[in-house]
Amino acid sequence: MQTLEKHIQELRARVLWILAFFGGSTALSFYYSKNILSFLQTDLNVALHALTAYETFYTQLMIAMVVGFFLSLPVVLYQLLKFSEPGLKPREYKLLRNYLPFSVLLFGIGAVFSYQYVVKTSLSFFQASTVATDVTSVWGLKSTLGFAMKLSGFTGVVFQLPIIAVILAKTGLINKNMMVKYRSYFIIGILLCAALATPPDILTQILVTVPVIGLYQLSIFLVGTLEK
Repeated sequence: MQTLEKHIQELRARVLWILAFFGGSTALSFYYSKNILSFLQTDLNVALHALTAYETFYTQLMIAMVVGFFLSLPVVLYQLLKFSEPGLKPREYKLLRNYLPFSVLLFGIGAVFSYQYVVKTSLSFFQASTVATDVTSVWGLKSTLGFAMKLSGFTGVVFQLPIIAVILAKTGLINKNMMVKYRSYFIIGILLCAALATPPDILTQILVTVPVIGLYQLSIFLVGTLEK
């Protein structure tokens, strides 16, 4: 049993590790941020404009911090897991440790899926709608890429659902019948979250919500297999 002082010292050490990895990853990402920014403009097929004098630098910094977070995510989760180890039962710690790589993988899959399908489809739809009305649009650099990154990050977090469901099922907190019973509440909750995380258009919300409902159904199936 650690004393409070040792617990605080350990927390400080692990926070420093996290900050060191995040800072290093962000600095490295900022060095390549011009290349990343150039790639995003070409890949999204949208002409982006800096609306203020500092917008380009701010956007590069935003890109660097997001990429730095993604790169340091395994280290962040590992440090949090090790810090929590004393307060967990051996079975609980082993369960979280074993599923940690899958959590990182699902986050990456969710973020890439959102970028490739949700973000690109939404931007293409917005662009086509603007052209159809014969209106000249100016796409802000920070706001457009901020939208893409926020949506990708949100989807990456939501893609954790199967992992969370399996862990909760293994600890006995939920079961298949419970998930089926509260499915409608979950769908309403996802619709509300999607409305907050996406622009106020029905297309983007549908593109986010439909895969999440599919993930929920997959989670029900996975939890059901554990009960057999």
